[in-house]
Amino acid sequence: MELEPAELQLDWSDEPLRATWPARRHDYHLIMHLEALTPEVVLQAGAKHVLDVAAAQAGNSCVLSTRGVRAVAFDPSPAMITAARERMERHATRFALVRGIAETLPFREASFDCVLCHGAIDHVADPDLAVREMTRVLEPGGRLVISGVNYEGASARASRVLYRVARRFGWLRTRHLAWDSPVPVEHTFECSYKRLRSLCEPYLEMERAFGVSLCWGLPGFSAMIERVLPSPAAIAILQGLDRLASPVPAAADFVYTVWRPRPTAARPPSPAAGGYVVQPHDVVYPYKRDNEVAYWRTSGFAGTLVEPGPTRTRLENRAYTGDPARSWLDDLASRGPFRDAAVLGCDEDRHDAAWLRRDASSELDVYELSPHVIRTVRTALGPLSRRVRFTEVDLNFAALPAARYDVIWSSGCLHHIVNLEHLFAQVERALRPGGLFALHEYVGEPRFQYDPRRLARINALLAEVPARFRHGGITAITARDLRTLSPFCAVRSRDILPAAAARFDVVHRALYSSLLPLAFYLDLDAIARDEPALLARIEVAEADAARDPDMPACSAYAVFRKRA
Repeated sequence: MELEPAELQLDWSDEPLRATWPARRHDYHLIMHLEALTPEVVLQAGAKHVLDVAAAQAGNSCVLSTRGVRAVAFDPSPAMITAARERMERHATRFALVRGIAETLPFREASFDCVLCHGAIDHVADPDLAVREMTRVLEPGGRLVISGVNYEGASARASRVLYRVARRFGWLRTRHLAWDSPVPVEHTFECSYKRLRSLCEPYLEMERAFGVSLCWGLPGFSAMIERVLPSPAAIAILQGLDRLASPVPAAADFVYTVWRPRPTAARPPSPAAGGYVVQPHDVVYPYKRDNEVAYWRTSGFAGTLVEPGPTRTRLENRAYTGDPARSWLDDLASRGPFRDAAVLGCDEDRHDAAWLRRDASSELDVYELSPHVIRTVRTALGPLSRRVRFTEVDLNFAALPAARYDVIWSSGCLHHIVNLEHLFAQVERALRPGGLFALHEYVGEPRFQYDPRRLARINALLAEVPARFRHGGITAITARDLRTLSPFCAVRSRDILPAAAARFDVVHRALYSSLLPLAFYLDLDAIARDEPALLARIEVAEADAARDPDMPACSAYAVFRKRA
């Protein structure tokens, strides 16, 4: 199974990457230059206690520890921790080895006078969060040294032009080359001097930046260095190019930046204060957002895979409203009348159409990310679409109109939102005094990676169900394959209810589906018709699971009121 970025970090090893570097003079010169230069940059910052983030084999920590610096080598990969320990023993030195990811550093604030992240920021799943964490553990007068390959440098730009020309005339096969875009899978974004500044400037002030190397990877240049020029002349040329690159980091092949932390008050607000989890300047987010839009364009957005049927609908209604014949939407509509209403995101169950048919509000404002989904829903609504105003917007950064609505609701959208706190602050702003905010939502395990205890209980019950009542004859239910999910599907599902309750007064809260996703795989209507005792057994099992603290519910219907 293809790994997501956060998982990719855990098993990463730099050995295959090192093996792909040809043993050519230019490559060797660049690698040796970086290995010698990086500890010197840290020492020039006056470091005494250094955190080496994404340290890999911890070569920098080894050198620094021999120079009297207390170093902590930090890496997510067990393979790299093992390699770092072996290197430490070979060099007869000692430093701390800690395993973890840069997004959640297990250190107190102001623990280090220097943090180093050398050539690794574009391997991190959430670079912005990593920079925030590295800033947090820095002393007020400390330094962050962060470096990386520059995919917008002169060599990258020139090489890509030459690649296009060569491919157009058939001189080059379509294999992926050094400066091709997109970058290889072990990278989460294309690092560059510009993107490093974008990442760091909200939290830190730049002290200095410089470049290393020009013409690395430029077609033909390395071959010329290797084959045409004698060694002393080649080394002199490469050293000259390094000197030329130093004052122009934006053009260099590799860039170093040194930063001082800004005062805490000058940094972006925390998510709890209505700030962002994903920041507008995050370099990875745009790729994920575009993939989310593309996912809903190709998925069809044509309705749920399995129609709920009357039996499942009755069970859900009873859980949400106490009345098998009364849906959550009926309950919400009855809390009106509402003059102005809004929906956050479209869902495939067409609750927007049901709302309008009930005349729960005369018009409806719909805020949705995907233009394809908007077109699909507008067509499906038919004449009802005349009562709908669609706004194409990214809800992670939306600015809703002030005091505009009596009710705002969402069904099946909020578990796709990363910036929940910001969105809920906007909902609060957009509601009139006493206005209602309602959600019908998945609130189970993030990314549908169900707890093994839940799966064990579900599959034990599934084994009691005759095969004729199982969709597709399924024999075991597993966690969802991540490749089938959109990039933001269920990213913060567990945080939805706590984040809403922190900002609004709770009017109604009903939970269901401690045995999710069992119901999706069963023909409950056939069970109700042919084996009512089995249906009763399933209902008892659901009730028992709901009382088990290890089996928190996966679905919720909740209504909140804007606080006075």
